[in-house]
Amino acid sequence: MKTNNIIKSIALSIAALAVGFFAISLPFNLFDMLTKDAMHIVFISEIVIYFAVAMVYLALADKKKQDEIKEEKRLEERSRKIERVQREWIDIAA
Repeated sequence: MKTNNIIKSIALSIAALAVGFFAISLPFNLFDMLTKDAMHIVFISEIVIYFAVAMVYLALADKKKQDEIKEEKRLEERSRKIERVQREWIDIAA
């Protein structure tokens, strides 16, 4: 079992190094391949993509938070209703 974890760790490290090398080398290769105007377009599109991803993340996080608040309200209302029904039953029984 321990060797299995070591193999997974080595594979993960190699994959991380490969992805990191690609992520760093890509912009430097683009400097050589693209013109100045094309690099501006790539830079602006990258900013737009990051902004869009951030907005989607924030929207999903806000939706999750609103759902949690809605669920808490529903549970609170349900507990109040159960208490009210129990009181009424006790009054009817008495």
